[in-house]
Formats: sequence, structure tokens, C-alpha cells
Amino acid sequence: MKKIILLILISYTINATSQEYDNLGQMLRIHNFIMGKSSIKGELGMGISQITYQSSKTVDLIDFTRLTSIVALDINPNPRQHFHIKTQFFFDLIDNKEIPPYLSNFYYQIGWYNWNKNTISFGYENYGPNKFTNSTNWGTNFLRGFFFTSFNIDLLNDNSTIKWDETSQIRITPILRYSIEYPDKFGVEKEGNNKIIMGSSIRWSIIKKFYIEGAAYYYPNKNTKLPWDPDFTYGFGYFNWKAFKLNISYGNWIANRFPWNQSEMKHSPINGELKVLFTWAL
Repeated sequence: MKKIILLILISYTINATSQEYDNLGQMLRIHNFIMGKSSIKGELGMGISQITYQSSKTVDLIDFTRLTSIVALDINPNPRQHFHIKTQFFFDLIDNKEIPPYLSNFYYQIGWYNWNKNTISFGYENYGPNKFTNSTNWGTNFLRGFFFTSFNIDLLNDNSTIKWDETSQIRITPILRYSIEYPDKFGVEKEGNNKIIMGSSIRWSIIKKFYIEGAAYYYPNKNTKLPWDPDFTYGFGYFNWKAFKLNISYGNWIANRFPWNQSEMKHSPINGELKVLFTWAL
């Protein structure tokens, strides 16, 4: 908790002294092929989450708390286009041997990410389990990543009665994901091929960059649905995409099930993730 408070204080101080700058190059008056273009940006911060799961070694449920330092990188070779290479690294601050095998030390994504209204995005995303150790099987993990496509639909126009400032918007994003291979319920061995997930998310950016969001998912083949795969997700927070800003969010992304579907993992608001992130750009 002390580290999170320190991060907030440092981020607030930097934010207060750099509000007129879009990137570090602009701040330092350096402009070259790396700095001053905002083509390389990311986030620094911390996250804390709790997961209750069943391991392959016992039938009992295990409560796992994870505290991580987060380093995110987003490379956009041409800021006028929407092609991005993105990754997130997670450095565990608590030495806990009970870490679920399907949790990652890093993610990577590559694709066309267009955040404008009425636009399509597509690409490939891999959430692991990618590890810093030599135990990572790169070929298998690649097959378990997702090819995806999505489309942004904005519902509010400038004359809407609930558009309270320029950030107010309700966005619906239908999404389709496909994975070549998927693991067993313990996240270790191969279980099968051809996993499809259909879903749609909705985010209400209320005012001053504060938002609430949710999503629902459908699995055409129920046999591909894993214990941590959610029927729905939800979250809220404050998000400012500009550089040198402090963002705070809560998200509950795994294992949530509708009452009529079987639940194989514990899920409640406690089993979510709280993140504090500071944005940066070169």
C-alpha cells in the first residue's frame, strides 16, 4: 500500500508540472526519429488482484493475492496510422508459490487498433501464460493466443442530453475472437482446438474521463469454456490517454458466471483487480 501511495504522489507531481506537454521529447525540446513523436508510449504502475481457484494438486479452492509492478509499452511506427505493437510486463512483488499456472508475466499484442467511432480493429493478442522462466513453450502459447476483430459504435451525438462534456460517450464494441488451441481446466495441457468467443462490451464515459463498463460473452462450443472464462465482466475508473497522467481503475475480468451457468471458480467483487498507472510518451 505504501508503494501505491508513493506512486500516486510522484505521478501527481509530474502531472502538475507537465500538463502542457504531449511527450518527453516536447518537454526536453528534443525531436528525432524516437523522441518528440509520441510513437513510443506506455504506462508505469502497480496492480493488486485476488483470485480463488482450484489447482491440479488439490480439490480445495486456493485464495491467491497478486501484487505487481506493471510496465506497459505501445509502439506505433506511424502516429497517423493505427498499427500498434503492445506489451505489458508484470513483476511480482510477493513471492507466492501458489500462483495459478495460467497467469502471465507478460502479454503481447499486434494489430490495427482504431479507437475512433464507426471503425474496425483487428489483430492478434496473447495473454499467456507467458513466463520469465524457461518454462514458457512459445509455440504452444502462440497457438493459444487469440485472433480478433471488433467494431466501435458510439451512441451519443453532440446534442445528447447526457453528453455533459467532450469526454461523455457511450460506446458499444462487438468482438469476435478465435484461438487455434486451448488448454485443460488447469491451464497446462492441451484440451482441444478451434475456440471461438463472441461478445460485446459497453463503456459509458460519464464525465471528466470517469467511466463504467461491462461486457458479455458467448461460447458457441461450451466444451471450450474454461473455469476462468467469464460470462460477463465489469469495471470502472478514471482514464486519460494523454501522456503524464495518472489513471486508476478496477476491473473484474475472470470467472464471472450467470446464475444459470455452472461456476467452477469463486467470483465476487473481491476477486477483481485494482490498478494505478501513470502514462508516458517519448
